[in-house]
Amino acid sequence: MNLAEIQKIVYDAGIVGAGGAGFPTHRKFSDKVEQIIVNAAECEPLMMVDHHILEKHLQPLVDTLNLLLDALGAREAIIGIKGKNMHLLDSKIVASLAGTRVSIHEIPDIYPAGDEVVLTYETTGKIIPEGAIPVMVGVMVINVETVYNIYKAVTNGQPVVDKYITIGGDTPEDITIKAPIGMKIRELLEAAGFGNLEGKTVINGGPMMGKIVDLENDTVTKTTKGLLIFPTTHSIVQRKLRPMRMILKRASAACCNCTMCSDMCPRNLLGYSLNVHKTIRAASHSEVMDTEAFLQSSLCCGCGVCTVIACQQDLDPQAVSMEVKGLLGKHGLKRRNNKAPEHVKPERASRLVSSSVLIDRLGIRKYVKDKVERRYTEFNPSAVYIELKQHVGKPAGAAVKEGDKVSVGDVVAATAYEDLGTTMHASINGTVAEITDRYVKIVR
Repeated sequence: MNLAEIQKIVYDAGIVGAGGAGFPTHRKFSDKVEQIIVNAAECEPLMMVDHHILEKHLQPLVDTLNLLLDALGAREAIIGIKGKNMHLLDSKIVASLAGTRVSIHEIPDIYPAGDEVVLTYETTGKIIPEGAIPVMVGVMVINVETVYNIYKAVTNGQPVVDKYITIGGDTPEDITIKAPIGMKIRELLEAAGFGNLEGKTVINGGPMMGKIVDLENDTVTKTTKGLLIFPTTHSIVQRKLRPMRMILKRASAACCNCTMCSDMCPRNLLGYSLNVHKTIRAASHSEVMDTEAFLQSSLCCGCGVCTVIACQQDLDPQAVSMEVKGLLGKHGLKRRNNKAPEHVKPERASRLVSSSVLIDRLGIRKYVKDKVERRYTEFNPSAVYIELKQHVGKPAGAAVKEGDKVSVGDVVAATAYEDLGTTMHASINGTVAEITDRYVKIVR
């Protein structure tokens, strides 16, 4: 199978990054890739999706990586997993990898080990240049679940119609389930036995980078990885509820310009020109002439170390940086003076944030369970809402009309192959009941 063939299969299957922003995977493939890095860090606390896939499906992942190595002409694939999770891997399969092109690389139990810039450095020693993508250093970073989706697409033509999700937090037990894409999150939680949400708030994603769920409207998408339930009074939720005007007002009054947010920034420690304290000052004091203070936010990954670990004034540099980054993207503004860091800062080793410290700082130690059960629950929603934008790039356009009958796996929307986007598929058998600029609704 050559590069063009695998790209077409991945595009037709609607495969995007299974976490984070959801970058269309076929557009990551390139003959310039020398190393494939599989992100198995799952660095946010309480998340277990990738670990379950690695535990149950390691051999299919290895087979898929060998296929990708051949198609891309790359020399090796590295599965980056925290050493504490090595016990999840089948020891016989791990032993069989000795001397092959696929290897397991133990990475430290730090946050954010899953950031592609940090992960690339920890597994290869390479530093991705500022404002660049991994292929600029011959690397492609890909998620565990994304590799598994490629396996299913290649072996049996299965498109992405469901999603692995961890449900946990302030719950009697934590579970990982597989749910149809487009299912309403409230309906999913009720069907899974987590419907009592009195005084609770649900976060889509991890406690650091996740977003608060709108239970009336939000649905499962291709990037939904975790649904974490916390008391609404918990500091994690309250921080995410703060309006930007309050965040900026508090920063203007309380920021002492100590620079700790910059000093602890994981990308700053890798040599990036990312000085978060300058963004905070410029934004909170309306210093609009200091353009570099704003433009540098494009280098931020939004991990939140600056907010949760570094700032001693309970300010929120993460929220400010991501707000600025979003506005830069909206208005097409880019930073022009990017550089390629030559080495990491010598103080990096002493400033790495361990997962244990992060858990304690977040105040979620009591929510960490001894195990997360993989529960095989069959979900049968009466309707699904297939969102047209579940990925980076151009939204998909409907490929069906109201009244059409569709079956699981049928294409219901697509972005042109030459554009940055992907395809969307029906996740249940039914009838197209409604088409809006946001979704295609299918009723059973």
